[in-house]
Amino acid sequence: MKNSKAPESRNPAKLLKNSHAFDDLDNLPLVPSRTSTVFGAKAGQWQFNLHSYLIHYDGKFCAMWTSGRVNESGRGTIVRFATSTDGHTWSQGATIAASPIAADGEPGEVIARGLLVKDGKLNALVAFIDDTVWSHDIYKKGWTNLRLMRFEWDGEKWNNCGVYLDDCMSNYPPRPIKDKLFMTRRDGQSRVYTVLSDSLKGENWTSTPLPGEPPADRMSEPSWFIDPDGVVHLVLRDMRREGFLYRSVSHDDGATFSAPVKTNYPDTPAKNFCGRLSSGEHYLINNPGPTRDPLTISFSSDGWTFSNPAALRNKAPNLRYEGNAKGNRTFQYPHAIEHDNSLWVIYATNKEDIEISEYSVRELLQFAK
Repeated sequence: MKNSKAPESRNPAKLLKNSHAFDDLDNLPLVPSRTSTVFGAKAGQWQFNLHSYLIHYDGKFCAMWTSGRVNESGRGTIVRFATSTDGHTWSQGATIAASPIAADGEPGEVIARGLLVKDGKLNALVAFIDDTVWSHDIYKKGWTNLRLMRFEWDGEKWNNCGVYLDDCMSNYPPRPIKDKLFMTRRDGQSRVYTVLSDSLKGENWTSTPLPGEPPADRMSEPSWFIDPDGVVHLVLRDMRREGFLYRSVSHDDGATFSAPVKTNYPDTPAKNFCGRLSSGEHYLINNPGPTRDPLTISFSSDGWTFSNPAALRNKAPNLRYEGNAKGNRTFQYPHAIEHDNSLWVIYATNKEDIEISEYSVRELLQFAK
């Protein structure tokens, strides 16, 4: 670890180098891309699609997402899966998991939670819920009998391997911090926890409530990364809707985290995603607001302050099918991987179509300068 004392003097509240960098969203430079549809909504079929995740496994791109007939957070959802050899031509979506049957005899809900490789095999994580008490305030919403289930691909079908972690709505699949796996979760009352396994097997987990007093108590959907000095950064969505991202940091490999602080980085709010390019540059993808258009990216060499924002997608098309919580002209819920000298970003357009955009890493680095 180099210069390990430097991050202690950093200001967690300053996530954006220039607080005015997003003042003129309409004139942000647009990163060139090639964009393709993974799955498109059709009238009378699966008109709601969200929670998309991406991985490259066994020579193929693999994607998963949640599909609903009409509305978000409705009973009877399914989790879908598709593959592609080139990232642009996709197989017809197959089903990983259908909604469970709840105690009232009606279908519950399933939500895609990400793809990972475990013991050399492709796995999918799916949140199972018997019922949702809906509210626009996520902390007044509850999930009945919430559990995170693990499915394993045997080359022909998805096999249910049982509960991965009880009372868990994870945000992204676990990734290593040294010799342990780390992820975040919300429980049935939407409280946020950080979660560490006792090994890279990911079988025994310790959950720690994320600290924070009002207004830093209502956090959701964290993304995270490790900076060059080994500090773990959580970048969080603020459910009080103050219009900015929050940040929490750990100096002990994810065992404990600071209370989240409000940053100067604007957010609509929506789900964000952070990552690191093979060049070493960190990136942050989000919707800086006030709507979920554009979808933007910014860059950081040290992981503490981000700059040089650019639009990944802008000028979204109009919504085709009305439904609960489906805003018009939006790009949201990004996930990204780097593969074959490109950054591949998967996201939902209007919560209807799952789309993927390919960006040359070389071109991205030109924007990062």
